[in-house]
Amino acid sequence: MLSYFFVDTGAVPARKANFTLEIQVSFQPAFNDLSSPLSLKFINTLKLQLEALCRAADPQSFEKVEIIKLSEGSVIAESVAEYSYANNETQIQFVNSQLDGVLTNILNDTSNLRKISQAFNSSSVTLNGLTFQPPAITNVTDLKPFVNCTQFANYTAEISNGQWQCVGPCKTNPDYCHQHGQCFNDIHKGPTCRCFESSLEQFYGPQCDLFRRGPGFYGALFGSLAAALLLLIIIVIAVIVKKKYMGVWKRNNSYDRRLSAFEEDFFDFSDTGVHNLGLAGTYTSHGFRPHLENVDTQLQFTTRRPEILNINPR
Repeated sequence: MLSYFFVDTGAVPARKANFTLEIQVSFQPAFNDLSSPLSLKFINTLKLQLEALCRAADPQSFEKVEIIKLSEGSVIAESVAEYSYANNETQIQFVNSQLDGVLTNILNDTSNLRKISQAFNSSSVTLNGLTFQPPAITNVTDLKPFVNCTQFANYTAEISNGQWQCVGPCKTNPDYCHQHGQCFNDIHKGPTCRCFESSLEQFYGPQCDLFRRGPGFYGALFGSLAAALLLLIIIVIAVIVKKKYMGVWKRNNSYDRRLSAFEEDFFDFSDTGVHNLGLAGTYTSHGFRPHLENVDTQLQFTTRRPEILNINPR
C-alpha cells in the first residue's frame, strides 16, 4: 500500500514580501535601466546579501529575491522576496501568519544591515518598509487544483496527515483483495493482489475472490478415512473372534454337562426294578443280599475301574 504526493509547486502562487532599502550611495542615471551594466553590478551585490537574510527567515519555503526598481534619493532599492507554499498545513500557516514578523526582525537587525553596508563600502543602509501581500493559499485544501495524480494508475488525491497524497486503490478500497490476499499498488498497472495460500486452502483470482482446497486438506481427509476404516476392520475382527470363542466355550460346557449326567447314571445302582447281574444270589429294591457262604475267601482277584470313553462331539 503505497502513497505519493505530487503537487506542482511551480504553479502554486507564492507569498510575496515587498520591502525597500535606502542605501547611502550616489544615484547614477544608469540605474534607471535595470539591464545596464552598472545597474546589474549594483543589483547582484545587493541580491547576494538579501538572499542570505531572506532565506534565513524560512529556508524551506524561500524561493528568491528580485530587485524590481532603483530610485533616486541616495539609492532606493525596491525588492520582492518570494516564499512558496509547501504541501503541508503547518508550513502554510507559518508562511501566512508568522513569516512577516520573522523577516521584519531580520531586516531590522543592525548586524544584518551592517553586512549590507559593508558590501557597499560601509555606506549606511536603512529598511524603509516591509509589507506582505495577502495570502494566496489559506490552507492545504486550496492546493487541490495543483495536485496531479494522473501519472499513477488508478490513484486519487486525498489529504492525509495534513498534506495532499496520491493514494492507490489498496488504501481507498481496503477490501480490494477480499481479505484473502495482500494488495500492492503498481503505479503503472494499478492494484495487484498476492493471494494467501496454505497446504489446506488456497485463494486465487485477480482479487483473491476464488477458493479451492489445498493438497494438505485432501491428505488429511483421506488419512482420517483410512484410519476410521482400519479401526472398523479391527472392531469387526474382534467381534468375530469373540463370537467364535464364545461358541467353543458353550460347546465344551454342554459336553461337560452331558458327561456328568452319564457318570451319575452309570454308577447309580438304586433302582426300583429287579436286576440280575449274573451274580449268585438275588437282590431286591430293598437291598442287596449276597450268599457269602458260597464265596471262597481264599481266592484273590483284582478289578479294573470302568474307563470313560472320551467322545468329542463334532
